[in-house]
Amino acid sequence: MEFVVTDLITDILVRYQGPLPDLFREGHSVVVEGFVRPLEDPDKEAAAAAAAAVTEKARGIDCFFSATEVLAKHDEKYMPAEVAKAIDANKKKIAAAASAAEAQDEERERNQRS
Repeated sequence: MEFVVTDLITDILVRYQGPLPDLFREGHSVVVEGFVRPLEDPDKEAAAAAAAAVTEKARGIDCFFSATEVLAKHDEKYMPAEVAKAIDANKKKIAAAASAAEAQDEERERNQRS
């Protein structure tokens, strides 16, 4: 099984062999234990073949996470403080980047009208 885990900035491909928890669903939090491994050339071809299931950002890095255990979280509201803080910081970075891009677009539009 292959799936992608994200912190909203970085995506990483996760590979796992074994049964997934009943609560495992797209868009829900998981706890994954394992190791980061380099993608070998045959792995890169396999990842390219499965492009529809893996985000572009996750395919863009030369490693994957080899999971030894996957746990589905019951309560979506709980997360460790450092994880919540990192996700909030990433949301702010994304919002700031979007605002900056919007301001640049507006400036470019004003300059074109002049």
